Amino acid sequence: MKHLFSLLFLSLFFVACGGSPEGTEVTSGDALADGDGNSTAMASAEFVVDPSASMITWEGTKAVGGGHQGTIPVEDGRMVVTTEDGNIVSGKFSMDMSKMVNTDLPEEDGAKLVGHLQAPDFFDVAQYPTADFNLVKISPMEATDHTHMISGNLTMKGKERSVTIPATITIDGDKMTAETPKFTIDRNDWGVSYGNSIVQQVKDKIISDELGLQITLVANRE
Repeated sequence: MKHLFSLLFLSLFFVACGGSPEGTEVTSGDALADGDGNSTAMASAEFVVDPSASMITWEGTKAVGGGHQGTIPVEDGRMVVTTEDGNIVSGKFSMDMSKMVNTDLPEEDGAKLVGHLQAPDFFDVAQYPTADFNLVKISPMEATDHTHMISGNLTMKGKERSVTIPATITIDGDKMTAETPKFTIDRNDWGVSYGNSIVQQVKDKIISDELGLQITLVANRE
């Protein structure tokens, strides 16, 4: 009976506007080695991510209609920039999954939804309180809507997978801003899915495999 109530609860939450999350589909791959990226041999400056000005937005949808949005705060991070040409050569930041919130439901309902998402069946926040992104390679882009293409390793629920996403990066004096467009990843690649029981498989079908994300980082020169 408890499983049926949980199934009904999730069904009611993911029945709104329909479709999959908006954004470019990003395919994950095996984790990249540090040697696959840019050299840090040149003198460099470090920028410290400002958690109060940085944010991750998320979007989850029902496989057939419906969805909800929210945010995940950035816990900390650093970006390393070469002083000769101002190019970013490495970087990392963490997301505090324990402080995930919903932004499109009344407070009590949003808290219930987030509670389900943070449970062991999905992000298992008690065991994996943070998700981490380590930038391995960054390449300038020309004649596009974005300035750079970023490749790095996203670690979520203890599993590390590589992703490559476009971003717009600007450095104005002592301030750096980096923002990606909306993109989607397959949550199953990180083990964010229900188990193998029949009830769990039915629950899993309620929510789309695609998880929508958008990253906004603001960092200040140290």
